[in-house]
Amino acid sequence: MRYCLLILFIACGLRPAISQELFQLAPPLLKYPSVFFEDKAIAEIKFAQEGTSVHYTLNGQEPTQNDPVYSGPVTITQNLTTLKAKAFGAAFLPSETVVATFIKNGKRIKSLKYTLPHASYPGNGEQTLIDNLGGVAQTSSKNWMGYQCDTVSITVDLGKRQKVNSVLLHFLQSEMAWVFLPELIQVYGDHPKTTGHQLLGTEQWNVEKETTGSQCRYSMIKASRKMRTRHLYITLFVRKEMPAWHTAHGQHAWMFIDELKIY
Repeated sequence: MRYCLLILFIACGLRPAISQELFQLAPPLLKYPSVFFEDKAIAEIKFAQEGTSVHYTLNGQEPTQNDPVYSGPVTITQNLTTLKAKAFGAAFLPSETVVATFIKNGKRIKSLKYTLPHASYPGNGEQTLIDNLGGVAQTSSKNWMGYQCDTVSITVDLGKRQKVNSVLLHFLQSEMAWVFLPELIQVYGDHPKTTGHQLLGTEQWNVEKETTGSQCRYSMIKASRKMRTRHLYITLFVRKEMPAWHTAHGQHAWMFIDELKIY
């Protein structure tokens, strides 16, 4: 029967349609020592597949085939630079996009006091929040300090009173692994006229819908007013109950943090 139909198509000047499913390329591999840097960061992109090319952007836009082709290590010097890379090939569907945001060092921090993390996730020791290591979106990374308590307090001593414009905190978000962004962040500085504190800024995160996968996220809290301070007092409110859509609804969430910067 199929042979008869083929003869009929040819006799009528037609050719039967031949469909071939295209396979999607695997994502490239971003390789770098850390997303945190002092003067510059150098990132490599690893990908090996004949007939393909990797295109990247540094402006946060989705890469297209009109963007630069990766040919060697990428040097980054500007703060909060987002590198995105994607593989393309004529015989393949484009890969998923890989992303990393690089964060430049801020003001020198003289000392820190903070709530001790859970014994299972101690980080790299007492300098974890200011050692310029980390930025790996995996719960297994030793750079993360993990907490499953209600609140986490961090006190920053800048050594002297100075102008503060913003505070950056860097977190892991991996909701299926029970790791959520903090429910609320509050940052205070020294009050200029009393021994009390004045609010620098706050940020809240909602969890109305699931964020899939694991990714590094930062919170940049900008000062709501001009502020000169020696100390910063940061309170992180860990989510006490995971939301209704989560398989572990009602259980206490985790919070993972690996770095903070003052600008």
